[in-house]
Amino acid sequence: MTPVCLQCVFLLVCFSYVYGTSQGALPKACDNMTPHHYGVKAQTVAAPFRLTVDKTEYRGDETIIVKLSKTSNTSFKGFLIQARNEAGKKIEGFRLSAQSKFLQCDSPNDTVTHTEASAKQSYMAVFIAPNTSQGDIAIFATVVHNFETYWVKIQSELIIDRVTSGASSTFLPNTLAVVTAVFIRTYVY
Repeated sequence: MTPVCLQCVFLLVCFSYVYGTSQGALPKACDNMTPHHYGVKAQTVAAPFRLTVDKTEYRGDETIIVKLSKTSNTSFKGFLIQARNEAGKKIEGFRLSAQSKFLQCDSPNDTVTHTEASAKQSYMAVFIAPNTSQGDIAIFATVVHNFETYWVKIQSELIIDRVTSGASSTFLPNTLAVVTAVFIRTYVY
């Protein structure tokens, strides 16, 4: 074999181990949200990024703004963002914004990833909450600083399901009714 052919074979073998690309994550990352950079493990120290949501509860079809931003001088080149309920089910509802595309995992719009690898300071996504109860939801992000440095499953604050539960509107009145009944029973009898 010629040296050029050997080099081509070597490059093909090396590329077969890289599952994340500069144009976004590949389907292999859908379940564990890991970019599978060959020979490199996720960081275990606290991520220099923050994932925030503008609402901490949902009632259905509400727009939730998701923001991924840096907390230090560390920019990022890639990201993978999903909404999941407490059972781990991916929840669809993302809308595309600049520098992003869908990575269809379980449904057409349950995962968003980057489209190019320029250094980013922040990224904003729009998530439309489900109109049927899915349980409490958190947004998760895998963030890639460079090939050797990435963090997996950075979690947002929990978004509480208020679609059918209504717990926040009935908890206090129900508690007051029980306390009043106990009070009356104690002092009347």
